[in-house]
Amino acid sequence: MSVLNQASDGLFSVLIALTRTIVRFGPRNREDLLLACGSAVDAVDPSQLTQTLNRWTELGLFGQIDGLVIIADPYRTSLGKTADEAETRLPAIVRTVAMLPENNDRFWEREKSKSADLSRAVAWMLAQDVYSLDGNVKTLAILEEAQIVDSSKQTIGKNDTRWNGLKTWMLYLGFARDGMQWVVDPTDALRDVLPAIFGSARDLTGPAFVENAAAVLPVLDGGSYRTQVEASLKDAAWPRPRAGLLSSSLSRALQRLDREGVITLANRSDTEGVVTLSGTGMRTWRDVSHVTFMPAKKVR
Repeated sequence: MSVLNQASDGLFSVLIALTRTIVRFGPRNREDLLLACGSAVDAVDPSQLTQTLNRWTELGLFGQIDGLVIIADPYRTSLGKTADEAETRLPAIVRTVAMLPENNDRFWEREKSKSADLSRAVAWMLAQDVYSLDGNVKTLAILEEAQIVDSSKQTIGKNDTRWNGLKTWMLYLGFARDGMQWVVDPTDALRDVLPAIFGSARDLTGPAFVENAAAVLPVLDGGSYRTQVEASLKDAAWPRPRAGLLSSSLSRALQRLDREGVITLANRSDTEGVVTLSGTGMRTWRDVSHVTFMPAKKVR
């Protein structure tokens, strides 16, 4: 399976339709669910519905009880009671499901790798210099070829279909934004998981924040998926940052959240450890010893 293969099951709009239908009308048998989503309508490709349902059932978002398709626990409660609530909350749920360890066990394999193609591709994009990165799919393919040590066994985008699928999924999951141009930016994804990063705390050291963030979103700096991708890159084509120097992608997100007032970045004196935010070409921005969560000021 391949989450990034838009030709078969890579459209998140289909996933939204399936989810909204189940939340609105409740569990249904497979045939009735697909019909409610428009499978009999000439303008709808029923194979998209079928394959997307199959894939996200395999990944664990959907399940089946007594022949009825359901949203699996604990996601059913997390999505809320209305279809509109569910659509708003779905990106965070999908992000969680896609990055579960059991969905990424076969991280570099091409067959039966579940959602690993999405995880490794997002991790690779977040590892780049986001200020100089060219989002053109052909340019991305060239960069992949230059960076990957063994491109015959380890792939990121592979072809235009998957590169385009990746860019679309990154927008949906909060790892990129679109305006004048498409850019890598994990601000929205990081904002969503701040409560999980901080837990009961409101103040973390810079290194502790980065460690916790990597545990929640393993495609970020120091995360398990990110480290696997970075280990596959050539030193000559991808300069490795020194310890404590954050990627430009994570630095961009932290700077934006600080400016929004969602978090406060500080460099206090007499601290044991700091992390350093970076811009293009690993140019250092600022040292951060502590990150403070300001939930009352959370904005979207």
